[in-house]
Amino acid sequence: MENGDIFIVSILPRRFVMSFSDFLSRFQFHPELRGYSGIEREFFLAGPDGRLVPQSPRFLKTVDDVAWTYELSACQVEHRTDPCRGLDDLREQLRAGTELGQVTAECLGMRLLVSEVGPEDMTLDVYPDVRYLRIVETLPLSILRAACRVAGLHIHLGVSNMDEAIRVYNAGIEAVDRLIRLGDHSSGLRFDLYRQMATQWMPNRYESPQHFYTIACERGFADNPRNCWDLIRITRHGTVEFRMFGMTSSLDEILGWVAEIREFL
Repeated sequence: MENGDIFIVSILPRRFVMSFSDFLSRFQFHPELRGYSGIEREFFLAGPDGRLVPQSPRFLKTVDDVAWTYELSACQVEHRTDPCRGLDDLREQLRAGTELGQVTAECLGMRLLVSEVGPEDMTLDVYPDVRYLRIVETLPLSILRAACRVAGLHIHLGVSNMDEAIRVYNAGIEAVDRLIRLGDHSSGLRFDLYRQMATQWMPNRYESPQHFYTIACERGFADNPRNCWDLIRITRHGTVEFRMFGMTSSLDEILGWVAEIREFL
C-alpha cells in the first residue's frame, strides 16, 4: 500500500461532487512506463521467539532506504520496487530488497517474516502516524484486527492513459477469481480477512472514463482514488494495481504473477 493507505470500512463512503475534469486530473499517466511493473510487498517483523513485534519505526530508522515504508500495523513494513521493464531487473530489485531487509532485521535482533496472515492474538499496535491514530479511535476492533493480520503483495502495471487503464482493469475483472486462487497460500484465510476490511472488494466494470467518474462519486473515492479498496483499482500514479496476491518468498512465483498481469495489456 501507499503511505497512509488503510482500510476505513466502518464509515459509509460519502458522496463527493466534483467536476469530471478535476477527477481525471487526479490520475497522472506516464506513457513511457507502459508495460513496466512495480511491486509492493508487506512483511511482518518477528522477535527471536517468532512472535510479531511492533518495531516498524525502529526498523525504518535503521534501514534508512526510501524503498522501505510503513503500514498500519507497527508489526509490518513494506518494500517497494521501482518500475521495471525487464523481469530480470525486477527480480534483482526484489532480491536486493529482501536481503537488505533481512540484514537490517537481524542487526536489530529481529526477523523479516514472509507470511500473508498474522496470528489472531498478535498485538494491534499501530504505526505512530497522526492519521492512523485518529482513524483507529473509531475503528471496530474486529476490523482493526483483520487489517493488522493481513499482509499481501500488490502488482502495479503501467498504462498509457485512462482509456487503456479501463481496458486493462476490465480484463482483470474477468480473471479475478483465477488470480485470487493463484495468489493464495492460506486456504482462503487472507481473502476472508480482506473482505472483513473491505466490504466493497469486487471491482465494478467501467464502461468509459465518465462511468468510472460516476461510480467513484457514488462510492466516495472521487477526491482520493486511494479510498477505493477493490482487488483491482486504477491508481493516481497511472497504473492498474492488482491487490489479490498473498506473500511468498519465491521470486519465480512473483515473476509468474507479473507475467500473468502483463497479458492484460
